[in-house]
Amino acid sequence: MMTKAPQPTQEEKAKTKQEMSAWAKERLMDPDTLIVDVETTGFLNKDPKTEVVSVSLINTQNQVVFASLINPNRPIPLDAQKIHGIDDRVVKSSPPFPVIGQLIAGLMDKKHVVAFNAQFDVHLLVTLMQRYNIEVPDFEVSCAMEAYSAWVGDWAKTKGDWKWQRLPKLAYGKAHDALVDCQSTLLLLKKMAGDFSDEPKTDEIKLDF
Repeated sequence: MMTKAPQPTQEEKAKTKQEMSAWAKERLMDPDTLIVDVETTGFLNKDPKTEVVSVSLINTQNQVVFASLINPNRPIPLDAQKIHGIDDRVVKSSPPFPVIGQLIAGLMDKKHVVAFNAQFDVHLLVTLMQRYNIEVPDFEVSCAMEAYSAWVGDWAKTKGDWKWQRLPKLAYGKAHDALVDCQSTLLLLKKMAGDFSDEPKTDEIKLDF
């Protein structure tokens, strides 16, 4: 049985917060950092045929590098539609992933890709590239949720680690819009770096989709 990590001291929490702030500053200063978010038909661990229905990539200057709806070529489940508001009619004339996957791969190549939940967003993109025989690019990846959770410093005794934090909705627009979530993640990095202090004015974004 694995031993759970002991609860950190206040000094250790403060040191971790400084380290996460330094990470955020490093990412914001790196011109090769991209922020990605996807909306999907579901979860890979529940549905191995999960597809993306929207992908957005921005840089740290908040410039849109790529943003598009994606036709999953399969019905979008109602549960997913209720979360991101994207239905079959909306994506009917959009390109499927096999058509634009190579472009996304090219944009990610040699970059440092940040996603709020990298295990979900980036993992799914790589899975789809492999599924459609698209060469997976060479890139680094960071999970903003892991860094933010450590920065907040709430300790979960049951798992012996930092309590997962949800993505605060810091950008204008509808939550669970891929571009808005990218912008919220960028503002979150600025907040961690000390460059943005406004608190979210609406409900926080759930980790789903």
